[in-house]
Amino acid sequence: MQRIADFMLKRFRRDTRGAVIVEFAICVPVLVLLYTGGCSLSDMIACNRKVTIATRSLVDLVSRTMSPTIIYNDPPSANAKSYLSASGIVLTPYKLNKATEQISLLRICDATHAYVVWTQAQTQNVDGSVVTATVSSQTAGTLPTNATQSTNTVVSIPSDMITATMVPTSPDGSNVCENLAPSTSTKTQVGTAGAWLYMGKITYNFTPVVSFIPITTTALTHTIYMTPRLY
Repeated sequence: MQRIADFMLKRFRRDTRGAVIVEFAICVPVLVLLYTGGCSLSDMIACNRKVTIATRSLVDLVSRTMSPTIIYNDPPSANAKSYLSASGIVLTPYKLNKATEQISLLRICDATHAYVVWTQAQTQNVDGSVVTATVSSQTAGTLPTNATQSTNTVVSIPSDMITATMVPTSPDGSNVCENLAPSTSTKTQVGTAGAWLYMGKITYNFTPVVSFIPITTTALTHTIYMTPRLY
């Protein structure tokens, strides 16, 4: 009986039939995860590229057609709805209801900061047929109203795109960004001098099509600054 058992065990060790199937069954979950993860990662990279192109399109449209001087003199009348909606179309075939489009007009007050003159943001439904205004991530001031401005209307900007001629100077040498109160004879009030900048920002909440991979919802955000071509 022992000899029969030993013989069967030796035969079992030598028999490799079905080994490939077992190995394949072990590898399949890993291969599926790698494939779906790779596809989702590629899709996210493509979506991020779309966000970049859409943001550039938005700022380019606004900088060509909206006068910063007109906006400054009457901020409530400025409306970039059509440009914000048009930029969303660039995101196709990604769902528009996952995106938030935003455009702001900035006035430089020193080499690394600017004053928010005007800002507008919106979201859309899936096909872009319904537009909903939303709160901008920036706070616009109340100029040209002769009133004290809030410090949260001054935002940071990239220093590598600002030249000396774009920065205003107060007669008393003070930093214009700090002159938030109505100006005096020795101070230049923030927002009343300095070069203009348009800032476009689009945020897209990307969610992978396959839910079991370790890539969760990711906010893809891109910000682009441009000088206006129309004054």
